[in-house]
Amino acid sequence: MQKLSKWLKKYFIPHEHNEFRPHFLRHESMLISIIVILIIEITFLAQVFIVFDKTNFLAAVLPGVLTTLTNEKRAENDVPPLTQNELLNRAAQMKAEDMATNGYFAHTSPDGKTPWYWFEQVGYRYTSAGENLAVNFFESSDVAEAWMDSPSHRENIIKANYKEIGIGIASGVYKGRDTVFVAQLFGTPAIVTAPTIEPAPVPPTLVAVTPEPAPELEPQTLPPAPAPSNLPITLPPTSEPEVTPAETAVVVAPTTIQVLGEESREVKVESVAAPSQIKSFIQKVLTSPREYVTYTFAGIVLLVILALLLIMFIKAERAHPFMVARGIGLMAIIFVLLFVNIRMLHKDTQVPASSLSANAIAY
Repeated sequence: MQKLSKWLKKYFIPHEHNEFRPHFLRHESMLISIIVILIIEITFLAQVFIVFDKTNFLAAVLPGVLTTLTNEKRAENDVPPLTQNELLNRAAQMKAEDMATNGYFAHTSPDGKTPWYWFEQVGYRYTSAGENLAVNFFESSDVAEAWMDSPSHRENIIKANYKEIGIGIASGVYKGRDTVFVAQLFGTPAIVTAPTIEPAPVPPTLVAVTPEPAPELEPQTLPPAPAPSNLPITLPPTSEPEVTPAETAVVVAPTTIQVLGEESREVKVESVAAPSQIKSFIQKVLTSPREYVTYTFAGIVLLVILALLLIMFIKAERAHPFMVARGIGLMAIIFVLLFVNIRMLHKDTQVPASSLSANAIAY
């Protein structure tokens, strides 16, 4: 803590030990700050024009990020989180690819396919389901904000009875422009109990039980027998071998409970571990580069403003004009870059006029 206070005093507070010239506003620090800002901007542009456009990065990472953002919005509204379902992911991917291939953006395709058609194609049966769509976005945060700004799409996101989610991404052309289509599907799987099968009767089996032979006795020397008596001797009755019925085995058939839309319980399904908070944060940064670059630039501007205010109020008469000019110049560079990033790279994310949901059991 003491080292931090010394560092802050050296770089931001004018005093006699730094000759009333805070190091943050000196030539060397300003040059380093400009280099760092340019590196951040170049990395941002490379992410947008190379990684996003030339690779499948968004398709690989964006579904998980949008699921995280959706669950964050549900948590803000005290709603349980959704879990990704592989069947819903496949259905959403099929819907996104259909929109990209045929160049439309609507819940119902030009040839009449409704959202429930894609649920049926993958065999996902539901008690309630919904669909959100988005197109022409720049980063993941644009999609989440557009959905939350639409009352009907927001209702789908925070609906409490939804349990599972699936997201599909596809690149295509819409209204003459290259873009990315997003399909987000929600579902509550139908639970069906299979009938119990009565076991076939097993006939009893008779088993003969043979008595074990009596153990042999070792010879022993006995004392002289007493005089014989005239009393009759009664012998015990001889027991016959006993035949008893064997125990009847009863085989009970197990009752299978199958959740339609999920893997069968008879097959071992490995659950996918939720991404760690660090990994989730990194993915959000990589899929929303403009948002986090803006935060970084805003933080640097606040530091410059803090340094200028301290030098003006603590020792205004000792304020070096070149230091003030450097601070203002650095802020001007940042504002120009922010203007380029926000205005020139801005896209109006589109969502359908309304979301779509259903509460009927499919087929």
